[in-house]
Amino acid sequence: MSSHGGSAQDLHIPPVFWGLQHNPDAAAALRALVATAGPGHPRNPWFIADNLITFGHTRGFLTDPRFVAAVAAEKPASHELAFIWRTHTLCWAAESALAVPGDYVECGTYQGYSMSVVLRYLDGLPGRRCYLYDLFDPVGGEGEGHRLPAHAPELFEQVRARFDCWDNALVTRGKVPEVLAQVAPARIAFLHLDMNNAQAEAGALEVLFDRVCAGGIVVFDDYGWTGYRAQKSTADAFMRARGLAVLELPTGQGLVIKR
Repeated sequence: MSSHGGSAQDLHIPPVFWGLQHNPDAAAALRALVATAGPGHPRNPWFIADNLITFGHTRGFLTDPRFVAAVAAEKPASHELAFIWRTHTLCWAAESALAVPGDYVECGTYQGYSMSVVLRYLDGLPGRRCYLYDLFDPVGGEGEGHRLPAHAPELFEQVRARFDCWDNALVTRGKVPEVLAQVAPARIAFLHLDMNNAQAEAGALEVLFDRVCAGGIVVFDDYGWTGYRAQKSTADAFMRARGLAVLELPTGQGLVIKR
């Protein structure tokens, strides 16, 4: 499925931030800054969204027609559009991993937005399979992370329907890492971990990292966020034991390229 076309002029990034509900002074300062900077727009020198504020950066991905079209085609909600820089990081990593043998894996798919954009950006990822895992209706217990607004009994079928247009996408419901014993690729080129839970991500790494081929890319969604320090500690220890280090990105993500 081609994702070419689209206009960056259609993108107006909402200044969605997280964690300000208990900090009224910071929230007021952010509102004042947003009012001064004007609306989020590719030609505006400011980027203010997803707890990230930059000034004077080119943000070239906002003028990349292929990326803009992939995002727009998924009709993102305000919070999804706000983390567009994170989404671009995933698209960059997924495209870079095309030079590496293996399939694509995401643990923590939620509503499927991020990997839907990636698949559109890569024209459906021909010749590879894309494995997507989530509980979809967690109870919030040990190893399951916290419930998010869209979690519900029907979410699994909704996400399966979202990926119906790609024959190579396999949506699996189950707890990671246990479900990986039932279905998982033998070789991995790209791995995205976004489970909001250190125990689950540690389990995923134990099962999957040895299957990541040399040059394969691992992206941690929660790595640099203060609310998920346990995941950073877990990832750091795991990679350090293997002679690797996680690169912390301003988006809050972490990035590893396997040697």
